[in-house]
Amino acid sequence: MKLDLSTWFLWIMLFVQLVHAQPPIKPSNERNGTNLVCFPFGTCEPCPEDALHEPFCQPFGNRRLMHCVPVSTAGGPPTSVTHIHSPTETIRGEIPAWESCGRIVEQERADFYEFLACNLFIAIIAITVVLARSKRLQAIQARQLAARIGLVRSVPGGWSSS
Repeated sequence: MKLDLSTWFLWIMLFVQLVHAQPPIKPSNERNGTNLVCFPFGTCEPCPEDALHEPFCQPFGNRRLMHCVPVSTAGGPPTSVTHIHSPTETIRGEIPAWESCGRIVEQERADFYEFLACNLFIAIIAITVVLARSKRLQAIQARQLAARIGLVRSVPGGWSSS
């Protein structure tokens, strides 16, 4: 089976779409065992220092705001936040809650680049030290060789070399 360039391109595009596809927002009333339907409202954010011990800040120290409404107010199990209300509209009986969430991509990316910068800085310092040390050792060895074979001459006029 021979694949041409356009077929490869279509396969790559399909793979990229599958990798970047977001799962649909589903109500989370199965998890909490209540008659509430909860939806994510906003993005993950780092937990404040005083809330790091809370269960919704575990395991990564991040949390996301959730809006929970009773199932009767939601009118059955909706499939997205827009079925409940728009972001500017509030519903009577809405309860804010926190949900534990994964890592924050922007923060992880910044930490990774900081890690790379620190490693690069340490590598530059290490290479500089190694080069200076090897240059110094080479000079010492050259002086020792010159002393062994008698190339060291006295300085005329009483000058001293240091």
